[in-house]
Amino acid sequence: MTTSSTPEAAERSFRTLVYIGTSLDGFIARPDGDIDWLNERGAQAGDMGYEAFMAGIDTLVMGRNTYEKVLTFGFWPYEGKRVAVLST
Repeated sequence: MTTSSTPEAAERSFRTLVYIGTSLDGFIARPDGDIDWLNERGAQAGDMGYEAFMAGIDTLVMGRNTYEKVLTFGFWPYEGKRVAVLST
């Protein structure tokens, strides 16, 4: 791999961050796909830095199953963001 210090190369660079909610057993959803546990504490839990994190994000990458789950929310929570959906 080569690196370049040209301005064009700097413009193409990017930083990758991960923000994910998982249960203690390391899963995001229950076996049936349910994610209600993420919202069970509601306002008590606060946003845990989520709003500030999302304010600095311009592109999201998610799997197809996550994308399909988000479509069931009845609203699109990533308005103004580019979204790439990965699938096989």
